[in-house]
Amino acid sequence: MGLKFEYLADRVEAIPIISKWYYDEWGHLPPENASDGEPERLEDYLNHDVIPFILVATNGDEIMGAAALKFHEMAEMFPEKEHWLGGVYIAANQRGRGYASLLVETIANLAPTYGVRTLHLQTQSLDGGLYARLGWKPYAQVISRGVNVLVMERRF
Repeated sequence: MGLKFEYLADRVEAIPIISKWYYDEWGHLPPENASDGEPERLEDYLNHDVIPFILVATNGDEIMGAAALKFHEMAEMFPEKEHWLGGVYIAANQRGRGYASLLVETIANLAPTYGVRTLHLQTQSLDGGLYARLGWKPYAQVISRGVNVLVMERRF
């Protein structure tokens, strides 16, 4: 079949899978993160025409990854930064195939159609990792929820 990107609104069966991924990856951080017991937190992302939304990477019935376009991820530090890429996650058995890059680029290409002029993200890869390779620019290095992160941006 091949890799395909779909809105979570069209793949609601992925909610428990994505919620568990997010909990396993980021659940140790303070409560802003979706938890294993609260998949309903992802229901706010069941949109097509407005932000926030989650894109789901699929191959047939297999849920392979996810990423979100959302508002104000780090509002306490950067209240002026409105649009954020977040929750970029690829299933462990699918990593190393370039799917994260494709998912990030797909959201970046969609962002301007939602009125986004600058998209921000935070990463624990202080060299920018994948995002630096995709052309994202460092903005600031800060401690967020006890974790040293690099905030990056991409302008359109």
